[in-house]
Amino acid sequence: MILLTHKQQRLADWIADYMQEFGYSPLIEEMRIGLGYTSSAPVQSLLDILEREGVVVRVRKSARTIRFTEQWLRQQQSNQTAPLSLRLPIVGTIAAHSLVEVVSDNEIEWLDFPLFPGSKPSGIEKWFVLRVWGDSMIDALIDHNDLVILKPEPNADAVKNGAIVAARVGTQTTLKYFYRDDEHVTLKPANPNYSDTSVAETEVEIQGVFVGLIRGLLEN
Repeated sequence: MILLTHKQQRLADWIADYMQEFGYSPLIEEMRIGLGYTSSAPVQSLLDILEREGVVVRVRKSARTIRFTEQWLRQQQSNQTAPLSLRLPIVGTIAAHSLVEVVSDNEIEWLDFPLFPGSKPSGIEKWFVLRVWGDSMIDALIDHNDLVILKPEPNADAVKNGAIVAARVGTQTTLKYFYRDDEHVTLKPANPNYSDTSVAETEVEIQGVFVGLIRGLLEN
C-alpha cells in the first residue's frame, strides 16, 4: 500500500483534479501557482517523491506527460465506499507512426475505466478508447498495442501546446503531440526515428485529447 504525507497527498489530489478538468497533466508552474508555493522547488521535490513511491509516472524534460499508475488508481478505488468505474467503448485502432485511416472494429469492445479520485469528470460519458499501432509515441510512454483514452474536444482553440491528440488531416488520423504556431499546426512524434507533420491549422481536426492509458490487455 502506498502511504503519503499530507503534502504529498495534496499534490496528488491537485493533479487529479486538474486532469479531470482539462484531460491532460499540468505543468510544474501551474502546480506551483495552484498550490500557493513561491518557488517550484517544493513542487519538483514532491513530484519526485510521488514518482518514486509509484503514484505517478512521467517523461523527464517533457511537458504534460504525468499520469497516475494503475496501482495508485486501484488503491484509490479501494479506499472509496463505492468503487467508481465507467465503461468506455474501444472504437478502433489509431496509428502512432504516420497519417493513416482509423481502423474501426466490426464489434465494439468495452473497457472498464477506473475514475480518478474525486468527482466525476464533466463529459466523461463521451470519452472513447483507441488501440495504438506503432511506436512513434514511445518516449511519451505510449507503446504499440496500448489502449489510449481520449476525450472529444470540439473547440480546437482550447487544445494547449504539448497536449497529445488524435488529429485528423483530410481522411487520415494519427496520435501525436500538438503544437500551434500562428496559422500552422505541427504534429510531433515522441520518437526521434519519425518526422514531424506540419500543416495549416484549417486542415487539422482534433478528434480527441489524450486522457489516460491502459497497458497489458492486448496481445502483441
